[in-house]
Amino acid sequence: MTRIWNWMNARLNDDRGQATVEYFLVILAAAALAVIALRLAQSGQSTGLIGELFGRVLRWVIGRF
Repeated sequence: MTRIWNWMNARLNDDRGQATVEYFLVILAAAALAVIALRLAQSGQSTGLIGELFGRVLRWVIGRF
């Protein structure tokens, strides 16, 4: 029984691959936001709260470069 417990404990405390999963989730979230931004830009609708927010962000980014 102790051998099984030690094996399970070693597997549960194994952090290998955690950074890879975290990077994947960040990239997935960034891609989702990019798709939303492209859809809003292609629709031509700048009305509404989300359109105004993206407009402000785009103006801010353009002003920085």
